[in-house]
Amino acid sequence: MTIHLDTLKEKARAATREALARHPPIPDRIRQNLTLGVQFSGEVRIFELYVPAERPENAIVLARVAVNSITGEVGQVDVYPERWCDEPDRKNS
Repeated sequence: MTIHLDTLKEKARAATREALARHPPIPDRIRQNLTLGVQFSGEVRIFELYVPAERPENAIVLARVAVNSITGEVGQVDVYPERWCDEPDRKNS
């Protein structure tokens, strides 16, 4: 039996939040547009924190983590700070 998606989502959120805390903060102009998406791959649910675009293939993924839907085990969170750190935060410019 699989674990409810909401439970897996909360595990992914907590792990992602913890991983992001070790990196520079995401600028507000990006943070306002963040979306948490999920992909299904067998027993694994892959959660991505991303900035959506008009075309899905142009979305900018900032973090990704896999959670097993049977065991609830959370994998390593992949964080891509280069995708938000290279651009200046216009609010503070």
